[in-house]
Amino acid sequence: MTFFKTRIAAFCLFGYLGTSLFAQSPINLPAQVGATESAKPFTVGEKFDYRVVQSFGLRGFAGGLVGAAIGQGLDSPSEWGQGVEGFAKRYGSSVGGNLTRQSMEFVMESALHEDPRYFPSEEKGFKARIKNVLLQTIVARTDSQGHRIAYGRIVSAFANAQLVNTWQPASTDSVGNGVLRGFTTLGSDLGYNFLQEFVPFMRPKTLRHH
Repeated sequence: MTFFKTRIAAFCLFGYLGTSLFAQSPINLPAQVGATESAKPFTVGEKFDYRVVQSFGLRGFAGGLVGAAIGQGLDSPSEWGQGVEGFAKRYGSSVGGNLTRQSMEFVMESALHEDPRYFPSEEKGFKARIKNVLLQTIVARTDSQGHRIAYGRIVSAFANAQLVNTWQPASTDSVGNGVLRGFTTLGSDLGYNFLQEFVPFMRPKTLRHH
């Protein structure tokens, strides 16, 4: 039950942020992206390299530790217990879930010609930069330098959340848990965008020149 309540809280937070800023048709969201830093489009090989780094770099392993620590603190899933064994199961689940999600994103972004990177805002105001963080959680730059809804990111978040159900115990393996897990994943993407916007060394090397 604690796990379920935590996911509901994440859903409500993400929903509040989204509705408060984007109170209009999603079709119009790509047009709201302001001036952002530029970089050459990624090749398919570069998109693959990017996803390898996201799987096995800082985000993959540090994110797994954070996810496992939260699960350990909440004793969720309760079937996995506490101690080293429980932590190891939660860490393995977090890392494994991230790996499968990154794989899905690579395939979809390559097929749909979406750029996987977050592009920091060139505007100086805090409000404008926060808006950019929120927008680029659900909007992607295309290989042709346009913008559109980030189908690869959004679909992979929810599809992978259901895939993770295959190794979850009974208390956390429902479709509803998967949906809430998908929103939590997008919330994690939002947090990672925030870090890249305000902490330059968190960005890919191609976008650290500002």
